[in-house]
Order: sequence, then structure tokens, then C-alpha cells
Amino acid sequence: MRAFRRIFTSLRGRIFLAVLLSGLVVGLSVGTASYAVARSMIKDRVEKGVAGVGNDVRRIIEGVWVPTLKMEMQVLAEVASTLYALDSAPETLKSALAGRQFKVPGFKRLNLFHPGGFFLGSTDPSYRGRVEEDIGGIRPEEVRVTPFRREGEGVETEYLMTVAAPVVKEGEVMAVLVGDITPEGISGELGSLAVGISGEVYLVDAEGRLITRPPRARQGTEIEIMGKPLETEGVRRVVRGENGVAEYENYAGQRVLGGYFHLPETGWGILVEEDADKAFADLTRLRNLIIYIVSALAMASMLAAIFLARMIAGPLRRLQEAAEKLGLGDMDFRVEVRGGEELRGLAASFNRMADALQSSYAVLEERVRKRTAELRTLYEMVFSLRGYRDPDEILHKALQAVMDFASCEMGWCYLAAGESFNLLYSRTPGGGLGRLPERFAAGEGPLGEVLAAGEAVFLEAGVEEDGTGLARLFPRGLAVFLPLRSAKRTLGLICTASEKAGYLGEESRRTLSALAGEVGTALENAILYRELQERAEELERANRELRSLDEMKSNFISTITHELKQPLSLISGYAQTIRDYYESLTYEEELQCLQVILDRTDFLSKLVDEFLDLSLLEMGKVRLHREECDLEGLARKVASQHAARNPDQPIVVDFSPDFPMLMADVRRMEQVLTNLVSNASKFSKGKGEIRITGRVMGDRVRVRVMDRGIGIDPSQLKRIFDRFYQVDSSMKRSFSGVGLGLFICRELVEAHGGRIWAENRPGGGAVVSFEIPWREEASGEGEEG
Repeated sequence: MRAFRRIFTSLRGRIFLAVLLSGLVVGLSVGTASYAVARSMIKDRVEKGVAGVGNDVRRIIEGVWVPTLKMEMQVLAEVASTLYALDSAPETLKSALAGRQFKVPGFKRLNLFHPGGFFLGSTDPSYRGRVEEDIGGIRPEEVRVTPFRREGEGVETEYLMTVAAPVVKEGEVMAVLVGDITPEGISGELGSLAVGISGEVYLVDAEGRLITRPPRARQGTEIEIMGKPLETEGVRRVVRGENGVAEYENYAGQRVLGGYFHLPETGWGILVEEDADKAFADLTRLRNLIIYIVSALAMASMLAAIFLARMIAGPLRRLQEAAEKLGLGDMDFRVEVRGGEELRGLAASFNRMADALQSSYAVLEERVRKRTAELRTLYEMVFSLRGYRDPDEILHKALQAVMDFASCEMGWCYLAAGESFNLLYSRTPGGGLGRLPERFAAGEGPLGEVLAAGEAVFLEAGVEEDGTGLARLFPRGLAVFLPLRSAKRTLGLICTASEKAGYLGEESRRTLSALAGEVGTALENAILYRELQERAEELERANRELRSLDEMKSNFISTITHELKQPLSLISGYAQTIRDYYESLTYEEELQCLQVILDRTDFLSKLVDEFLDLSLLEMGKVRLHREECDLEGLARKVASQHAARNPDQPIVVDFSPDFPMLMADVRRMEQVLTNLVSNASKFSKGKGEIRITGRVMGDRVRVRVMDRGIGIDPSQLKRIFDRFYQVDSSMKRSFSGVGLGLFICRELVEAHGGRIWAENRPGGGAVVSFEIPWREEASGEGEEG
């Protein structure tokens, strides 16, 4: 394998392979084209032969066999008409048929029918007859052919094709003579047709069932006359009424060339099939001949390839050796080639090339040295920038690198800040030459135009090529302007200038442009890193909030389950007590049970109201119906209701005499006061005084609800107004509720343009205060949705 690889990778081997492949391609192309043309001609000839046989058979059936049957029936009908003219009794014809068991070629039997279809007689004494519906309405001189149909049941089943002719007297149909034809009879007439030494012809009916058995079908083949329809491609096509020739598999699974022809009058199909291999035997012989010819061409190409490879490869090998020596640095080597004029010219051109290479080698070596130094500077700069994550530090290092590379003593760098660019660093030891602005926008002024163009600008001796006006800033010396861009945006600008330096070569300019691209990428990465850190911090905060909300949700589900279960259990228990002990309970005990049920029902109703209010607040559908509101009267009403429910806990209402009427939603203000008083009572455990006070505070009024309960943990004062929040969220907490009362109070107070807060009272207890505007103009909008 290695020897072959070495041969065919050499020059001689490649020439040999190229010539050999060319010969093979030509031979294969000619052979393939010849075979394709011959194949088309032979196939066309064979298909025309099959089609001709099929058309001949069709003409025999349509032009000879079917007309002969009709003619026979017409003759017999005319004879019957003559007999009927001599004796018009139908029994005469019936007895004539039954008394003579004669045979008519092509027919199994002859039957006589009444024009209405009733059976009269037959040449077959064992035939029982039938009602023939297909002869109804037959006209004089008409011969009617009916395709095969099934008759009889069980062992007496037979498939019949009928030919009917009328028995006429004086122009009127007196009877109908019907001849029955069986598939076996047709097989006897047409089933022996064959094509060549391997072909055959057979008929199928309109459903694809055999009418005649294929002559070459073996006895073991599972096909039978008028049996199951055949599933070959030719049968499917002829049943659809198509005519043509195609290759397909026949009933025995053999590949055949078949012709299929439809007979419209009977609905039958003619199948002419011949073994495809034998039909195309000439094509096989032609293919073998072409293979022999192509093989001979391949041998000739191989001999020619060996000769040409030896003639061409020698001089080219010497040129290859010379090229290798030049590649190894032997610039003094020259080649000498003998042979044709073309090869000698090639050797002379090679020697001239060697002279040119030798003369330019020194210049190229110097350029490589300078370019290597520049690339080393760029690499060191890029490598150092990869470790920085601070955009300011990257710009500081990049500015210094550009100033060192371009030998400039002045430099400025700008960093993008929104729509503008701000000066980040400047180095101007001279103090006044080319002073640049501290801020500019993209497209604004000469620097903005440089950023808008997005290309590096090199200004030498005050001469500019693009007309940006930079020459006015730097009228002499060298100035370099490098936009710092990433793939998506412009991030900054580096400017350097020098009064001493005056020229930068094209390669140096490309190096600086490449450096600007790398700085832009590093700057983009640093900015993205900073943004990523900020996003990570935001995500961490959001994650903490989500965990808090998830915990709050879990607590809420546990709380609402507990809050619903306890009153429902009481209602169920007391209702069951009344049902089970109705006869033995006293009136006072019944009232006590009903009172508990009513109290717990009222508790559940309020809980549902809180959820409805929560839903409206979250959807923003709470509407305030502002009207004159007596807040002091509402406070006294709420206090009275509380006193009725909790007679052991005193409640005091203390409003200042100058307390005004408000423009507020009366129902919502009552809801706020009720929630606050209920909350104060719950956390004071129904003990100690509750005080409601009201004072005027300029254009606002302040209402305070104070209790002497357990107070509020100072760390929870701001969170108690959050939705679902409870200071004690455990299932064993001492106080009921789902954490919605104070949240609803806050939303309703803020909807009135006010605020609400909580604080602890000195000496124990808590105070919840809210302020709202008491004049309509001070409250802003009149409603909130």
C-alpha cells in the first residue's frame, strides 16, 4: 500500500493517472452513450412488437369473435322467427329446444325467454332457468351482449356471458333467444394464444378476474378462472381503461414486459406478457460487447499513460529538485534542462525567477523584521488587555500602547456614556496643541464625524483626505484617530498626536486599525462583564424576593386552609348537634348553637369579602364613589358595633371639634375603620381600652386607632401592610386571619390620596394612623380604577 501511495503521489504517477483516467472517461462516455442509444432502439422495437400482438388480439376479439357470436345468434333467432311464424304457440319453440340437444359453437346452451324475462325452455334439460332482467326492452334486429355475471349458489355457481337476439313476428318481439357462454368456453376459443417462446395472452374481466387461463401458467399457480382479481400492475391499469406497454411483475412474480389493452364493448382487458430478460436478450449481448470495447480502450490508455509519464516527468522532476533547493535557501542554484522547446523555456523562466528571488530576499527579510516587531507589540497589548475587567483601565493601557507605537507625545481617550462620549484620560505635556473637547456626540463636530464613519483616520502634516475638519485641530505633525468598535456598537475613541512624527507606513496603519478592533472587543467584554455583574446582583435580589413570595404563598395556603377549616368545623358541629338532639335541646341551647353558626358564617363572609376586594385591587377595578363623609360618625358607628360584639372591652371615640366633613367613599372609609378596630381588638385579646382619635393637620385629617395589646416587633412595622403578611405565620399561632386586612386598608387609603403607617405606644400597645386630604382639590383625582 505504501509503495502504491508513493508512486501515485509522485509527478510521474500523477501524469500516468491523469492520462489513464482521461482514456477511461472517454471510453466510458462513448460506451455509455452507445449503450443508451441502442437500448432505447431495442426497447422501442420490443415494446412495439408486444403492442402489435395486443392490438392484433384486440382486433380478432372485437372484429371477428364477438361479431361471429352475434351473427350466430341472429341466424338462430331468424330460424326461430320462421318457426314461430308457422306455429305461433310459444310451446312449439320450447319443445323444439328441449327435444333437440344440439350444440352451437362457442355457446354452452341456448335458452328461450319471454320478452318480460321469464324462462321458457333450454337445449340443456337439466337447466332450471332464471328470470332474465337484462333482455327487457330488446328491440327487433338488436343483438345484446351482457358481460359475465354470477348465477346460482354453492356447487351450482357459474359465471355466464350472454348473447341475446329477439324472435320477431310482424315487427313485434315475441320471445328472446339467449346463448350462454362460460369462461371455460372462451378459454377453449382464445386461451391457447402465445407470444414467441416465452410470452402469453390472456383475458380479464372488468374486475380483474381471469376469463382465460394464461397458457404458460403452471398447474400449481394459485390462480383460477373467475377467481380472485389479479393484483398486477398491468391488470390494475387495464381495469382503469388504460392502454399501453410497461415492465412489471406478473401473477407469478416474474418480471415481464406487458401490454394491456381495454375492450370498451365488454369491459374486458387483454394482457400480452413476455419474459423481460428474454425480450431484451439482444440488449444484454450489446452490453457485454460494449464492456469488452471499453476494457480494450482502458488498456490502450494505460500504455499511452506510461509512455507520456516517462517523457514528461524527467524534466519536471529536475525542476522540482531545483525548486526544493531554492526553498531551502540555496539562492545560487540554477537548473539546466534538455528536451523540447517548451521545457527549455520553462527552465529559463525558472532561472529568471531564481534571480528575482535572490535580489528581493534581503528587502523582504528587512520588512519581515519590522513587521514582526509590530506584531509582537500588538500581541503583547492584546494579551495584556485580556486580563482586565475595568473599561477605564483598558482605555488607559490602550492609550499608552498607541502613543508608544506611533511615537506620539499627546493622547486622548473617550468612553461612550449614553448618546455622548466623555473624555476619560488626556496626556498633553505641551499644554495647548490640538486641544480636544471634553464631551461630544456621535456625528457632532470633527470627532463625531470620525465615530459616525467608523474608520481609523490618519492625519499627516495637516493634510486630510476625507474633509472632516481635523486639520484645523492638528495643522502640523501626525495625528491618529481610532474609533473603538465592537460587533454591535461604538464604545470609544483614541486620539494621539505628535509635532515631531510625520509618517506612518501602510502596514503600521493596518496594525493600529487591528489594535483598535481588539481594544473595542476587550472593552465590549469588560462592559458586558460589568453589566453581567449588575444583572447577577439584580437576579440575586429578585431571587430573594421570589423565595420570600414563595414562602408567603405557602404560608398563605396553610393559613387560609386553617382559617376555613375552623369555622366550617364549628358550623358543621353545631348544625349536627341541633339535628341529632333537636328534641332534647332547650330554647337557650338552640339559640347558643345558632349564634355560633351565625358568628362563624359572618366570619367566612368577611373572609370572602376580603378576597373579593383583593381581586378588585389587583385588577385595578376599585372605584371610589366620593361624597360628603362624616368620618367621626363612621367611627362612632364602628365603635358601637364593636361594643355590641365585645361588651367587656371599652372603646373611646375622640375627634376634635373642628373636624371637617370629607369628600370620600363612605363605604370604603367604614371598611378601613372596621378593619383597624378589629385588628386592635384581636391583638389586645379583647382587653384594655381601644381609642379612636381624629385631628385636623392642615389640608389633611389624621385618624389614629390605638390599643393596649402586645404591640408590633419594630422590624416588622413596614411589612405588616404587605399582602398576606403575618408576623406569626405558623399553624400554632395565637391569632387568626390571612394577612389581608391591613393590606386592603393601605390600598384604600392610598386610593384616597393618603398614607397609612403603624408604630408602638409607649407603655405597650400599638397605634395605626392614616392621613387623607379633607378637601377634594387636595386629594387629586376623584377616583382610581
